[in-house]
Amino acid sequence: MKTIYAKHAPYDDGTLGLVCNEMELCGAPTIRVIQIAECFYAVEGSHRLASAHYLGLEPKLIVLHADLPGIPRISQDLPVYDFTHVWVIES
Repeated sequence: MKTIYAKHAPYDDGTLGLVCNEMELCGAPTIRVIQIAECFYAVEGSHRLASAHYLGLEPKLIVLHADLPGIPRISQDLPVYDFTHVWVIES
């Protein structure tokens, strides 16, 4: 199981439905993330992550390497999605 934290919850303006429709045609998304320990923190794609989770698709992840002197404890306020498997692409 891989845990991915999104930047924010999906907006309540119909965007999520549009993204789901597009993803049904185009397939799983590719999302840029930063990996910290066993978790991934998305730097983009909150709606794509929510759509992939809803549709049961496994996202492809591009792992960015960030120089972080300290890890802020922000994960408790972020939307989180668990995937059985993800495709990790090193940048």
